[in-house]
Amino acid sequence: MKYAALVGLLLWLTTNAVGQTATPQCSLTRERSPEIRGVRLGMTTDKLATIFPEDENRGSIEKAVKESKRVDKYGDVRFTLQPNKEAVNPKFSGVNWISIEILDEHIASFQVSYVGPEWNNVDEFISKVADAFHLPTASTWAPANEYQKSLKCDGFVVSAFVTKGSSNPIVSVGDTSTARVVSDRREAAKEKERQAFKP
Repeated sequence: MKYAALVGLLLWLTTNAVGQTATPQCSLTRERSPEIRGVRLGMTTDKLATIFPEDENRGSIEKAVKESKRVDKYGDVRFTLQPNKEAVNPKFSGVNWISIEILDEHIASFQVSYVGPEWNNVDEFISKVADAFHLPTASTWAPANEYQKSLKCDGFVVSAFVTKGSSNPIVSVGDTSTARVVSDRREAAKEKERQAFKP
């Protein structure tokens, strides 16, 4: 789980970087970004809690909302939703975990880690993802490395990650404006401290 979460974080960081620098490869807008397992960009945490009502997941959501209100978080927090063996949720069918980033109690990015099958390469996986979510074909996705490709759309980025021999592919969807919003808030807080400083 720790390895998978680390891969998810690296995927999010790469996706975020692509979102800030690349020109759009597709014309889909953020409002038409993929909904995966009931999760989509812009969804409120209240709505998320109705989709994943298990005690542990609801607790994770509530804890994240509370944490996001801390001054040093700037409204931005990441957390993970996981299957519960005692309360079977069909949204987790074939899924290891779903990592969520919220900004002001709305989903700003998310990653879904799947259980199998094994893929020969990232393009093979992307072909299934693109078909399922009506995205452009793998040839239009930009490679980050041999394991990952990203698709830059209007206001969001989709990334796919597969390692050869692994049966745990990951799809990531992220709003391209989130990092800038958090960075601006962080800088505004620093400037406020500088203005308030008395030598």
